[in-house]
Amino acid sequence: MLPITIRPERSGDYPAILRLTHEAFLMLDYPGRQRVDEHFLIHLLQDSPFMLPELGFVAELGGRVVGHILYTQCRVLRADGTQLDALNFGPLSVLPEYHRQGIGAALVAHSMAAARAAGHGAVVIMGVPAYYPKLGFGRGREFGLTLEDGTSPDALMAYELVPGYLAGGGRVVFLPPEFVQCETDDAGYWQFHRQYMQKNYPDQLRLRPFWEADVDLLARWLATPHVAAWYKHPEDWLNEARNRRGDFAFLTHFIAEFEGVPIGFCQHYDCFLAQDHETWAPEWQVNAKQGDTFSIDYLIGEPGYLRQGHGTQMIRLLTERVRAHGAKRILVQPEEGNTASQGVLLANGYRLVGGALVKELG
Repeated sequence: MLPITIRPERSGDYPAILRLTHEAFLMLDYPGRQRVDEHFLIHLLQDSPFMLPELGFVAELGGRVVGHILYTQCRVLRADGTQLDALNFGPLSVLPEYHRQGIGAALVAHSMAAARAAGHGAVVIMGVPAYYPKLGFGRGREFGLTLEDGTSPDALMAYELVPGYLAGGGRVVFLPPEFVQCETDDAGYWQFHRQYMQKNYPDQLRLRPFWEADVDLLARWLATPHVAAWYKHPEDWLNEARNRRGDFAFLTHFIAEFEGVPIGFCQHYDCFLAQDHETWAPEWQVNAKQGDTFSIDYLIGEPGYLRQGHGTQMIRLLTERVRAHGAKRILVQPEEGNTASQGVLLANGYRLVGGALVKELG
């Protein structure tokens, strides 16, 4: 266990909490995910009357805030018309470089001990189904709990701080309206997110996962003249994006944002896995083992962001991600005549080998 210190959250911690929350959830991806909005939720909850500041805690390591947990109120409506007060926590955030080192579990244990000491009876959450049972949580249905729509998914879990507190079950109501606002207030989200990115990551390109809503964005970009000139089969690219969790799971897609504005698309993939797919061209056969050779694709979709060095940044970020997979090289075959893309790759340390551009990762 790392030598962390857990202490009550202070008002001056807000900027650090906002940033660690964004970083903690940036690369989280799952079916149906629409955007990284956990930092937006933290922002919205600051003035919520349903938040319990006395149960907000941070984990520090060497004076740096590396983890955070906050609590809000929820309620269990019982069949006999009575109701129980309960707690909900989340987001529970830990900086990515400290994941799987016990910080999240320590924050949960510490904060729930404080909640029990304060006289609270139970904690009810919507969380990662595979994680929280390890911390003692049971499925909501084991307690007779359902959501307001009558369902009881695996993500609905509960922990009794007082044994028997949830006996009889009931419908769980998460009280803060900010939960719904976070998911539905698109204009508010984008205004907040862009201001946040401009302040915290000025002049930086950032990659984040490709989500369902990005299919329409990619379709628009593929139809722009400067992209369509080189991406001549847009439906193939869109089919890959739509089926990225199925037939094309060997592809890892990203959207590139500059100061919170989506401006481009990119992907990387293991050539060994890709060459067995029916869409793989014969001339792209690669004599390599799995994990040895990767390839990348990228485009700047927004015309106003062309020729500003963003392609170079995107290649650099993709290279870092491929290197993290342990690959030995990256092989790219730009469309013949696409001298601009070839030039960017050459400027990033790629060299011409036959008809391809190759970067040895060492």
